[in-house]
Amino acid sequence: MRVCFGALVALVLVCPIGAEAQVTRYLIVGDSWAEEQWEDGSHERVFVDLGLSDIGVSGELTTTSGSTAADWVMPSNLERIDAAFAAHPHIDTVQLTVGGNDFLDAWNTGFDQGQFDQLIGWISQDVQIISDYILAQRPDVEIIYSLYDYPNFEDTRNGLIWTFACSGLWNDLGNPNPLELNTAAVAVIDAVDALADADPRISHVRHLGQAQNFFGLPGQPPGSIPAPGNINLPSPLDAMRTRFIGGGHDCFHFNADAYDVLIANLVAGYVDGRFLPGLSMSFDALVAEYDGSPKAVSVSTSPAASALVISYDGLLQAPTAVGSYGVIVTAPGWASAIEGVFEIVPGSQTIDFDPPSALFVDTAPLDLSAAASSGLPVELVLLSGPATLVGNTLTLDGQTGTLVLEARQPGDGNWQAAETQSRQILVLPREDALFEDRFEVLPQP
Repeated sequence: MRVCFGALVALVLVCPIGAEAQVTRYLIVGDSWAEEQWEDGSHERVFVDLGLSDIGVSGELTTTSGSTAADWVMPSNLERIDAAFAAHPHIDTVQLTVGGNDFLDAWNTGFDQGQFDQLIGWISQDVQIISDYILAQRPDVEIIYSLYDYPNFEDTRNGLIWTFACSGLWNDLGNPNPLELNTAAVAVIDAVDALADADPRISHVRHLGQAQNFFGLPGQPPGSIPAPGNINLPSPLDAMRTRFIGGGHDCFHFNADAYDVLIANLVAGYVDGRFLPGLSMSFDALVAEYDGSPKAVSVSTSPAASALVISYDGLLQAPTAVGSYGVIVTAPGWASAIEGVFEIVPGSQTIDFDPPSALFVDTAPLDLSAAASSGLPVELVLLSGPATLVGNTLTLDGQTGTLVLEARQPGDGNWQAAETQSRQILVLPREDALFEDRFEVLPQP
């Protein structure tokens, strides 16, 4: 499928539908089924219909038609997942839809059991690597394996899609009948789903038979075919995608209506339980004073929710600088989200200025010191008195009197102006000068 369908998809202009919901929480990663679900807007449409409109969905960076699980273990593709996490920091659920192309590119009816087991092992190993990587990057995330329903190589044998794509693929597969193909595909799905049993952060929802039940089969009306459907038959033609006039039906990919059925099944089997209602959240305060350290908002929840995800202008790091920041808070496992504007206001500062209270008139020049709690430089000003002040160096001019000084720190973008500190210094004469006439040597009589 990777080779056969890439060119056909390029013939059709497709665009993602609509804007994100309130907060992007759900990431789609994977192949053409993932990409078409994203481009068709199936998640957005179904989430809104089923009361999950606050859960936004992203797939613009992480879905590629024709991609395999083997492709997604490559560093360049894993980095795309990192980029999605960076762009949408509140993602807490990842849908992984891979493995179908690995199967279709390799399997055929001539496989013996050893070859088939080896193929399943390769696919499972790659899916495990992708899952481990996601969980290592974001331990708070949950992964949902959302794989495939039955294809239809029986009723799609007309039109250009069959001629230029599906017939070649069917021949490469060894011309399997529906039972042969479905049985092999189910074995692959079983193996991938089994990986979820080893980690409580991974779940799976099976879609086998969903299209048969929704659209019905000959002699079996819609809604009468319980999962996993009839493994002897393909999915109905009504579920299969048409791409252009005269193209006929795609043999493997569903149309938007059928994808909506799968997403509704995904909601019923997992998403509805993943994003529970009933969590109340409120900000304790949305103002903090700058002090040079990161400032985080405080949030109260009822009931208690310990694993809150808080972003500031789209970043998970708490801000330091003075300014306004758009804040979003989500709680993995809950549908609730709150938004606000967080303000870091300039911090208050004080000045420590403790000059001597008195000096003798003949005191040598001395350096005065003053410090602001902010660490910003303090300006000293001599307002009056018998001295000069150059920088912080005070030089008396030999006269007695009173010096009046101020220490000032006007603040900056992060700090408020400090309260000005005023101090007085008495300049005193030397005591020896006051009394030196009392000790004159009198002449002898």
